[in-house]
Amino acid sequence: MLFYLIFKTYYCIICIQGGDTVASYKTSKDSKNRIIETCKELFYLQGYTKTTYIDICKKASSNPGLINYYFKTKQNIAAYIYGEFMSSIKVSVREYLTHHYGEYDLQYGTTLEIRIFSELLRQDEYLRTLYYEICNIGLEYDSEVIYNFYKLHIDTYNLPFSEDEIKLIQATVVGAGIGITKKMIEGYFNCDEETIFNFKIKTMYKLMNVSDERVNEILNETAKIFDQMKFKIEDYFIFTLEM
Repeated sequence: MLFYLIFKTYYCIICIQGGDTVASYKTSKDSKNRIIETCKELFYLQGYTKTTYIDICKKASSNPGLINYYFKTKQNIAAYIYGEFMSSIKVSVREYLTHHYGEYDLQYGTTLEIRIFSELLRQDEYLRTLYYEICNIGLEYDSEVIYNFYKLHIDTYNLPFSEDEIKLIQATVVGAGIGITKKMIEGYFNCDEETIFNFKIKTMYKLMNVSDERVNEILNETAKIFDQMKFKIEDYFIFTLEM
């Protein structure tokens, strides 16, 4: 607490006496955001693989040193953009369910998020291409975020799993989900996309020991909710869901 007060006081002095420091911070933040927004557009329109550091630097009026300083690698930028995009879907679904049904059910919400993303991949060629590319490069997702996602399920529904079992579920579901989606994009399966989606959801919840009856309820009820939803992607990864 003492350190916090000292730091806060010091920061205030800098803000008052050192306008250049504040201006420098703002410039730094603007530069970082400009790189992110540039990559959103380039990754979306050109794909991850074809977008070069030269493309990014030219359009963002930046230099390779800044990209390395803020993100280390192009792959980290892609991970950031993807994570932000998926988070926006999650937040929107939570708001939608709360607005229309008065509460948020985690299992319903998760199923709807996956269904929405699957539908966006089906509809949007640019998103489909980018997702396929980042899967192929083995994009490292934030393991802690994903772990906490599954732990939230375990805690919410009092499921009897240890920490290692949660990690095993996490690794299995993420790996299988990426593999199935890649093969679906490649046209490997003969079955329809609804069958593939149901398989993914059933597999995920079976690993969590959710009963078949509950899983079927989740699939049936969320299918009805999904049919009423209107959503789209605007301006390169801005997700909107009509309330």
